[in-house]
Parts: sequence; structure tokens; C-alpha cells
Amino acid sequence: RIQILFEDPNMVNSRENCSTNPSTPDTPLSPDISSPTITEEEPKRFDTLYLGYIRVEKEKGADVIHTAIEKLAKSYQSNWESVTMEIHISTINLIKTSDRTLLAEHRVRFISFMALGSQEEYLGYIVHGGPRIFYCHVYQSDGSCADMARAIQNACNARYQLLLAKQEQIKKNEKVESPGIFSFFKKLKRKVPETNEEKS
Repeated sequence: RIQILFEDPNMVNSRENCSTNPSTPDTPLSPDISSPTITEEEPKRFDTLYLGYIRVEKEKGADVIHTAIEKLAKSYQSNWESVTMEIHISTINLIKTSDRTLLAEHRVRFISFMALGSQEEYLGYIVHGGPRIFYCHVYQSDGSCADMARAIQNACNARYQLLLAKQEQIKKNEKVESPGIFSFFKKLKRKVPETNEEKS
């Protein structure tokens, strides 16, 4: 199972299982769903610098993200992109500040791990790019990325609750549509005509 963990140095015990296994994308894990949620109509927006992404070998680990942050933070700043991050229940959209075009879209269900950097101005999360392929996307904001991390965490929680509601509705529909095997055989028995031997 794939986990997403909010590794905040000041909130070490604040952890969430907020993603699903890409091989079974409709089977959610069980996060703490007491956190406030966001809706599709009210995405959270953050102005931030997108440092880019780098391929990593593992799907989780604060050390993996910290190494990726260190590498990308040393890259040419001319390659960094000023963006508005829009956090929805299902996606994280990166909108270019310069022309308001969509730079990238990341599916929340494919985020496997998230962590703040050793300096809170950095944030990274790992996204599945295919079988055994993982990319770490890194951001930098003035002050702290903690609020951004919490918003992503809340999006995971909201998506989980949405999946729960859908699964519950499916179960209710199945109960209405499936009266049960005993009822089926009762109906079948009434439809079977009596033989001459049974009449005698």
C-alpha cells in the first residue's frame, strides 16, 4: 500500500494515509478524516516557485525528498517558474503567473509521499509516473510551505471522504437491486410448472 506522509519538523506525529494504490485506484486507505476539507468549488491557491522535478528511486521517504530539494535548489534559478498552485480534491494544478496557462496537473491519487524540507520554505512530493517510476516535484515559498502542505493533506482527506460516500452509495444500490439468492429461488420455484406426477 502507498502512503502519503506529512513530514513537518514541528508536527512529527501528524501523518496521513491519503493516497490510493495506482493498481487499484478506487480503493482508499484510511486517513484521519477529522481535518477540515476543501471542495471542488473552493480550491486552495498558493503563489509559489516551482523548482521543477527530478526522478527518484523510491516512492516515499523524507530523506528522498530532502535530497531532491537539495539538488533542485542548486539548479539554475532561471529554470524556476513562478506559479499559482490550485489544490482541488482530485488534482493539483500549476498555473503560470506570467500568462495564466496550465503548466502541469498532478493527480492527487498518484501522490505517494509529501514532506517539508529541512528548511520549511521548501516542499516536495513524490508522484507515480508509471510502473516503478517516481518523480519528486519541489516548491519554494517565502517564509514557510506548511500551509500549502496542510492544504494538500486536506485535499487527500476530502478525496477519501468522497470515495467513502461513493462506495456507500454503491452498496445501497446493490442491496436494492439484489434481493438475495433465497428470493431468487422462491421466484424460480413459482415459475416452474407442476408435472403430472406432482398433480397425482
